[in-house]
Amino acid sequence: MMLIRSTIRKFILPAILLLTGCKEVYYPVIDRQMEALVIEGLMTNLKESYKVKLTMASTYDSTLSSEGITGALVSITDDLGNIYLMHENHFLKSYYSDPSEFVAVAGRSYALHIEMPGGEVYESTAQKLLPPASIDSIHGISGNKEFWYTDQLGDIVSRLVYGSETFMDIGNNSDSVYQYRLDNYIINCYSFRDLWTPEMKAAGITFPPPKDCPGTVCPYLIYNWKRFDLKTSINLTATTQTFSSDKLFNSTVCFFSFDSAAFPLNYKMDSCGYDVHEKYVCGPIRQKAGPAGKALQTRLYALNQASSVYYQELNKQLSAEGKLFDPIAVQLQGNMRCLSNPGKLALGLFEVSSCTTKSYWLTFNYGTGEGYYQPIGDLSGLPDAGSSKVMPGFWIP
Repeated sequence: MMLIRSTIRKFILPAILLLTGCKEVYYPVIDRQMEALVIEGLMTNLKESYKVKLTMASTYDSTLSSEGITGALVSITDDLGNIYLMHENHFLKSYYSDPSEFVAVAGRSYALHIEMPGGEVYESTAQKLLPPASIDSIHGISGNKEFWYTDQLGDIVSRLVYGSETFMDIGNNSDSVYQYRLDNYIINCYSFRDLWTPEMKAAGITFPPPKDCPGTVCPYLIYNWKRFDLKTSINLTATTQTFSSDKLFNSTVCFFSFDSAAFPLNYKMDSCGYDVHEKYVCGPIRQKAGPAGKALQTRLYALNQASSVYYQELNKQLSAEGKLFDPIAVQLQGNMRCLSNPGKLALGLFEVSSCTTKSYWLTFNYGTGEGYYQPIGDLSGLPDAGSSKVMPGFWIP
């Protein structure tokens, strides 16, 4: 044993001296390929408009932002030879399908075809649309967690907050599903009353009472909502291989904070102006009415093998913690290729994933820490923000 230890010391000491004795600056060679088309596309089984966006990749040290490319001819081809043209939106600089013309069908395969303004042609490999999964149940566990969010000043901050870790049981309808991913949104719901202010009276503005008003002037109850993206689009299920069971239990969905600062609501509270006596006065035009409520909207995507591999690699890079053995950031090769010039780089992914949408009204017992997720109508088509004098159908008082 003494001989072994002595030998180890004799080996380690020269090695340390060798590593620390001299330094040489290393300048790696950076491949500056100036042009690479980036394709972002998603197609589902839902009757909705599918979107494709085209941009050019920036060089490593570029300070320029990438804008959408217009003037391309973009279409989708299925395994029966049908061709569906996507329509360009010049304002949004993206391409959209028309759901009245085309809705993808589970079990069929689809490919994206792009003809650029300069004549180059790009195409994806055929992607099979798998059957949609089912969300069998959902529940949450309350607790503390380090949570990142944007504060009212627009800064990204982090602190330990109290919230709900959400889980779901997923029913598997296909033996070819490799993984799932989720998009999650919190819809913050709140109400206020519109008041008849002195300025309105002075200006002669009438304030017709609601139908159920017992007096001559009553405030209107206004229902409002605002959607917040929980930024969990790369939230992947832990299971990455083909399922041997038709169930996936307690899969992590998302964490959201109970802190109102995580989902800020900004709206005008006062009305100021000059009255009939030329006096500058302010009066409240809105008065908070009742507690705010929250709804969770989730979209569950069943990934085929190509999309699963892409998101796994992307997730590895995003989850790096600055440690020695973190994954190295590399260009992610998707399923696109340049047909007219095979040596030309094409980045991004044309994702063909079936989608299951669910929405829930959230109720929490802060004493026991229990959370209740009451199913409501799907809120996918709800505008990101809005208001109504009539209680929306999804609103649970």
